Amino acid sequence: MTHGTARPEDASARTTFWEEVHHGKDVDGVSWWQSVPGLSLGLVDRTGLGRDEPIIDVGAGWSTLVDHLVERGYRDLSAVDLSVTALRTVRDRLGPAGADVVLTVADVLDLHMGRTYALWHDRAVYHFLTEPEERADYLTSLRRSLQPGGWLVVATFGPDGPTTCSGLPIVRYTHAELAAQFPGFQLIDTAGEDHRTPWGTSQQFTAVLLRRATAARWTPKPEPGHEHPTDR
Repeated sequence: MTHGTARPEDASARTTFWEEVHHGKDVDGVSWWQSVPGLSLGLVDRTGLGRDEPIIDVGAGWSTLVDHLVERGYRDLSAVDLSVTALRTVRDRLGPAGADVVLTVADVLDLHMGRTYALWHDRAVYHFLTEPEERADYLTSLRRSLQPGGWLVVATFGPDGPTTCSGLPIVRYTHAELAAQFPGFQLIDTAGEDHRTPWGTSQQFTAVLLRRATAARWTPKPEPGHEHPTDR
């Protein structure tokens, strides 16, 4: 846990905070660590996506989701995080098998990838967004990045989960409350797990699988010439 740190309220502060979290700990020294992200993989399987369909994992950190998707034959994978340290660790871990995985240092609240995806995955980012403006910015990034008819997998702490993580306050959700955060998306499936942390405590997670309406009702403003940093 990180104690005595003010809640980061802008992009620079968020970057500093999460870089310090990842720089100062071992890979299995954070509560959310999983060697096999079974909950996420099960919901990805539920979509039936083809192996060439593009998938993005936001707030990926040290997650092994992309490793397992590479093993399953997915060929168009991207992972986004604020921490350079975390993504460099992922790059080293993936090795030659994951050479084509795109790792991007960026803020999910202002995400401009220059393309769209068939599936957006988020485990444990959304529950950190305690302010309405942050959730609105997240939704803007999501709508900009996800194809019409695309899939959305989001997991947060459940109603009996922790009230803080890494020293920061979070918002807990039931399945219905979480699904309601995403207007224009249809609820397809729900899931959950009692995640065991590396030190043996239990954290309740709530997860939803949603699908965006095929006829998208939201059109982003064109932003020509915008570039984003990548670590490939």
